[in-house]
Amino acid sequence: MRTRWVASDQSQTYPNRDIEIVVPYAAGGGSDTFARIIQQGLQEAEEFDQPLVIINQPGGIGTIGSREVKNSQPDGYKILCHHNAIITAKLAETVNYGPEAFEPIALTGEMSMVVLVRADSQIEDLQGLLEESARSESSIRFAANKGAPSYYAALQLEQSLQGADFTIVSSGGGADRYTKIIGGHLDAGIFSLSEYLDFLAPEGTPANRDIRAIAVLSPQRHESIPDVPTAVEAGIPVVLRNANYWWAPKGTPSKIIERIAVALENAMNEPTVVQELRRLRLDPTFAVGVELRDRLNATVENFEKVAVSQNVSQAGSLPRFDLYLGCFVLVLFALVTWEQIRGGAAGKVDDSEIQPVRQGRGQPLLALTAFGVVVFHVLAIQSGWLPLAITLVSLVLLLGILLSRHVATRKLWLVELSLLTGFGAQFVFSEILKISLP
Repeated sequence: MRTRWVASDQSQTYPNRDIEIVVPYAAGGGSDTFARIIQQGLQEAEEFDQPLVIINQPGGIGTIGSREVKNSQPDGYKILCHHNAIITAKLAETVNYGPEAFEPIALTGEMSMVVLVRADSQIEDLQGLLEESARSESSIRFAANKGAPSYYAALQLEQSLQGADFTIVSSGGGADRYTKIIGGHLDAGIFSLSEYLDFLAPEGTPANRDIRAIAVLSPQRHESIPDVPTAVEAGIPVVLRNANYWWAPKGTPSKIIERIAVALENAMNEPTVVQELRRLRLDPTFAVGVELRDRLNATVENFEKVAVSQNVSQAGSLPRFDLYLGCFVLVLFALVTWEQIRGGAAGKVDDSEIQPVRQGRGQPLLALTAFGVVVFHVLAIQSGWLPLAITLVSLVLLLGILLSRHVATRKLWLVELSLLTGFGAQFVFSEILKISLP
């Protein structure tokens, strides 16, 4: 008979409704595929008598979905499936939180990473790649997305040989990076083992249309590519295995954490899951409790060493949007206040359709009130109380009502403008500029 776990308040059985599994990437990608495999295993093992629902929340290099879970109720009904990028996002200052903002549930499977070049490249091995990058006349264009685990591994490779210097290029997903290497736009890059084996061309393909692995970033050689040496064998102590973690909001009761961890372990042993992990070349590693925390701490420490030595002023860092916005708001406040004082002193109203709220001293008070609304919303954005889109909608709507509350015919227009501003800004920043937003 299967043991039934009870929530910490002892008042109701967990779970008694749907459990949402948030995947912070789009449907169809590697993270989504992995989560759905585990979801299937949980269902086959009949671990829960409630549905498990996958929720895809892409954007901000995985930070939109992670923030959603971080700010959720710690009741076990919304959990996150996310890999090592949850560590590197904070180090890259994409967000101001990392693993410490969650309760780790379990590690379920790891993917080995490989360094590859185009098959006709003159670079034969990892040492040769580093030596080539150290030559003053050479510039190795290395594919590794800024803020991703592969980015920090690339920095580690650079530091392993004095004078080595990559031009690290953020170049999208695996398919994009592969296309750019085949096209000669990139010289080398870090790919998952699964990506590498999937992208390998059939035997007989011309070398300039194929790829070749020069190192695997695992402690030992991988059985799928036994002829490819590890970086450690070459005397380069760089190890990168992208682990898949499960996270709950901070403060989730330990009984619920343990309940989910046991379920995940049982799911990992389901025949379907075992078969699918083998197909994806994922090592079926599993860790919980002290072992899990030790693994996390070691990974964080390893990445932090690279982050500290990184040149923070390097090209490609994001502009200080917060500083620019703050200066703009202050200047705008000064101009509005000055105009209100002038208008109050003159006692004139240029727009016959708008009735003045109050003459003289009342109009500077209106400017101060508007400024207070802006400050409140900036604090709300910074603290993450509300999603940015909702915050912007309410900001524009409140300011519009405040500044034109006597013009009834403009109320619908204000609603339309606020919705367009809020959700339009959310789309532009998160989907086009790929900047993490609250």
